[in-house]
Amino acid sequence: MTEDAERFIAEAARAIGDGNWDAYGKLFSEDLAMRTPGLPGITRGRQPRVELVQGMLAPFPDGRIEVTRIMSEGEWSCFELRFSGTHTEPMPTPDGGAIAPTNKAVDVPYCLVVKFDDGVITEVNEYYDQLEMMTQLGIG
Repeated sequence: MTEDAERFIAEAARAIGDGNWDAYGKLFSEDLAMRTPGLPGITRGRQPRVELVQGMLAPFPDGRIEVTRIMSEGEWSCFELRFSGTHTEPMPTPDGGAIAPTNKAVDVPYCLVVKFDDGVITEVNEYYDQLEMMTQLGIG
């Protein structure tokens, strides 16, 4: 499954870098099951994944994602990543509000644990420390 993991991360990075959200979305199954901080329970569908990532990156136009480690076993792969960027645009909040730009930099580790089926991701479990990010922004 390492081949699927390496292909996924390369294609995801290219699609995100190019702003090609259709290509990014096609890396996931239509009925994707996603667990991520800030969303209760399981969120289903490809489009919610695309919208989530768009929303997470928008406040950080200079944002960068660095892959630090990839591990795979069977149909599962784990990506350890680092996200860094400067908060220069409003950051949406779950209640529909927004956090005004702080112009502060963040550097936050995060992890994706994904399940592949026929070359697409059918499940995403995402982990990152929201408090750490808010602290770096001077909010937490």
